Amino acid sequence: MTPTATHLDPLAQRLQTIQKLIKNSKLPEAATKLNAAVKAAPGDARVFLMGMRLAEASGNAAGALDAARRAVNLAPQWAVAVTELAFLLARQNHLKEAVTQAQRAVELDGNNPELLARVIDVAHRAQHFDLALAWLQRAAVISPDNADIKRLLARDLRLTGQLDKALATYNALLEASAADTLSLMGRVQTALAMDNPAAALKDCETLLSLHPGNEEVLFYADLARGNTPARQPAAIVRSLYDGFAELYDQHVVAGLKYKLPREVARIITERYPDRTLNVLDLGCGTGLLGACLGRIQGALVGVELSPRMIDQAVRHNVYDRFHNVDLHDALAATPPALYDVIAALDVFIYAGDMTAAIPQAYAILRSGGHFIFSCERADDSEADLVLRPSQRYAHKASHIESLCRAAGFGEIALEAMPLRYEQNQPVEGFLVIARKPA
Repeated sequence: MTPTATHLDPLAQRLQTIQKLIKNSKLPEAATKLNAAVKAAPGDARVFLMGMRLAEASGNAAGALDAARRAVNLAPQWAVAVTELAFLLARQNHLKEAVTQAQRAVELDGNNPELLARVIDVAHRAQHFDLALAWLQRAAVISPDNADIKRLLARDLRLTGQLDKALATYNALLEASAADTLSLMGRVQTALAMDNPAAALKDCETLLSLHPGNEEVLFYADLARGNTPARQPAAIVRSLYDGFAELYDQHVVAGLKYKLPREVARIITERYPDRTLNVLDLGCGTGLLGACLGRIQGALVGVELSPRMIDQAVRHNVYDRFHNVDLHDALAATPPALYDVIAALDVFIYAGDMTAAIPQAYAILRSGGHFIFSCERADDSEADLVLRPSQRYAHKASHIESLCRAAGFGEIALEAMPLRYEQNQPVEGFLVIARKPA
């Protein structure tokens, strides 16, 4: 058995053919050829790594994991096999073991840039920033000219509160390339976190000279001027959730004790016991509300900015269709009197100002319909709309109730509750159930 291969290796050539078949979704043909490869080389770990890829492409998660483990058992000192197992475990949300296997891979071949890139991804998926930083620092030494690694290192330093080190890393990147847009954007965010709006605004002006009218830059420039932007740009929200999609359910449900989808599904079922209704799920994410609600006698439609979150939501097989658009655009484009329930859970923390959204929701609800949504709570002493340092919006309950009444909603119930937990502390918010008069 040889875990490495050359272009003269017949098995490697066979496996390359199988890989192409998998890539082109010719899975039965790939399976036939892989079975033949297993018979020809039953002790070669490479065959089982290919089996892992075929099983994963076929939707057989257990089979993929079994194949990856067999590859590692056959070649326990082959760092590639150990890395593939770690990455598969991370994709399947077995995060603790994924980190253990990633550490083992680094012990075997920790100076391999490609291996380090994979294990850094594993550490990020597991939210294990100490390991991610250690491996990023190692990768930066091994590949000193790789700006992508340094930008990722600077970002992680910023996210973990090591702002001075983050700033120094961004400064070095910009000394090497003054027009490095990504590093300029990172330095803007770092300056704002360090409460240095003047420095942030200066970099925003540079960015706007390079990219006039860029919504993200205008958003940060507004923050640097001490203003509260009405909403976050779609690109910021999309980027956040695209990178978070595969881990979202485990992170927010298990890690942050997020129970809103289950609670709102219960409320909907109580009000519509025959389950005959049309539901619009704004910011549906990975489809947690749909998963809790189940199949209904009517349409369940999801609106979501992140394509990768939609990919996860599709797996529940309860939504009738999805719209990959901004929720404000979805509300404005929807015909009137179409839905019985509109839900928006943990959405307006990014969508911000609700002055237009609430009357638009009212318009597209049927008579007697319900608008059910959550907000993080701003204190009575604060403004109606506040952008927290977390880059999430908080709303004043009295202002939201006033907007609902002005739109025409009759029955309006606001229930104070913790929306989720962060660092073991509740994030205080409220759930609104506003009913359109029958």
